[in-house]
Amino acid sequence: MLNARARRSLLMPMTLLATAATLAPAVAQDFVPHRAVYAVSAMDRGKPGTGTSGTYAYELRLTCDGYVVNQRLRLQVAGARAAASEQLSQMTESRDGRKLHFEHRTTTGGRQTSLVKGEALIGDDGKGEARFTDPEGQSVALPATTLFPVAIARETIRQAKAGETGFDTRFFFGEKVKPPQSVNILIGKLPKRLSDVKIPEGGEQLADGRTRIYYRAGFFDAQGDSKSQGEPAYEMSSVTLDNGIELYGTHEESDGGIEYRITRLEALPKPECK
Repeated sequence: MLNARARRSLLMPMTLLATAATLAPAVAQDFVPHRAVYAVSAMDRGKPGTGTSGTYAYELRLTCDGYVVNQRLRLQVAGARAAASEQLSQMTESRDGRKLHFEHRTTTGGRQTSLVKGEALIGDDGKGEARFTDPEGQSVALPATTLFPVAIARETIRQAKAGETGFDTRFFFGEKVKPPQSVNILIGKLPKRLSDVKIPEGGEQLADGRTRIYYRAGFFDAQGDSKSQGEPAYEMSSVTLDNGIELYGTHEESDGGIEYRITRLEALPKPECK
C-alpha cells in the first residue's frame, strides 16, 4: 500500500477536473447483466499478505427501470483471533441514478452484528436525502454531484472511454448513517502485473472485444470525520471491462486490505421492456 504521504499526493483532488462540479448523465453508459465470483486474499502494505482468505460474489440484474445489485463478501481470518464474517448488500438503483433502496447486513461467527437499510432520493436540483428505516428515524443530506454505486461505476467508464484521466465526486452507499464521501478517481494505464487477469472459462463471450479499464480511487469522509486530515478513509483499485464486469479489485485501509480476482463469470438474462 502507498505510504501516507504518497497516498496524499496521488489522491489529491484534481481541481482542474472538478471546478464545475458537474457530471454528464450516467445514462450514457449501460452495463451487461451478469454474475461473478472472486477469490479473495489478504494484502499487507500493497503486497500479497497472509491470514485472511475468502470469496466475493457480485450479481447485477437489469430491470426495465434500473438495476438490482446483490453482493456477498465472506472472509475467514486465521490465527489466534480466527473468525468468519459475512457482509451482504442488496440494492435497487434507478436507471437515472436518482433513487436507491439499500440493505446491508454483517454477521460474525453466524451472529448478525449490523443491519442498515433505507432509501435515498435525489431531486431535480441534484440534491437529495437518504432516510433510514434501520436505524429508524435517521437521515442524511445528499449534496449535489452525489452518485450511487451503479452510477459512479458507469460515470467512471464513461470518462475513461472519453479519454479523461479522472474526476471528483461524492459517493453514497448507505452502509452507515453518514454523509456521502468525497471520492477522487484516477484513470490510468493497465499495470503489466494485472495484464494476465484471465476471463473464466465459459465467460469469454461477455469479454470479447471489450476494453479493460484500470482506475484507483480514494474515499474521504466528510469534514470532521477523518482521523487524519487529508487522508482517505480507504482506497480501492479496479480492472473493469467497459461493459461493467470487474475482473480484479483491491480494498485497502491503513496498512492492510484485500484483493480479489475473478474465478467465475456468467451472463444473466436481459429484461424484455416495451
